Amino acid sequence: MQAVIQHIRRVPYAGGIILALILVILALAGQMALPLRLRLPSFAFQVVTGVALLICLCLQWMLFAKRVLRSNRNIRLHQKLHRWYGVIATLLFAAHAVRMGHLWMSGLSIVFFLVALTGVLNREVLGYRSNLLYLIWLGSHIALSAALWPLIAVHIWVALAYQ
Repeated sequence: MQAVIQHIRRVPYAGGIILALILVILALAGQMALPLRLRLPSFAFQVVTGVALLICLCLQWMLFAKRVLRSNRNIRLHQKLHRWYGVIATLLFAAHAVRMGHLWMSGLSIVFFLVALTGVLNREVLGYRSNLLYLIWLGSHIALSAALWPLIAVHIWVALAYQ
């Protein structure tokens, strides 16, 4: 148990993302009612949390692009920011999610959950010794993240079309 506590202290975002994922599960299961939802009209709350979530996801991709293009010297800082933006995005998703919804909305929720889960199962947390395992993890995380965008676009279009 002591080793687990030391590991969480070493990578605090991992504990944050685990908590956020639990909140996502509770929100999608309809077991969590956020007090903030009571203060704003439902549609306004959904728009505010949705826009904040979209901004956070855009920031994630900007940090990724900077890392790939190697246009920065602060790769460690950008990795740290990327991880904490992941925690924030997952918390925002928990606040934004109302229910699982129909098939495509369930797909969006599952893909988002998998992106967050693969994000926390990174080399720093699991300590991949094999480069092949690391590349499989990285490819999965990036592919799931890319697959999220068309689902988000459809979600925004449907949400605004029917409001």
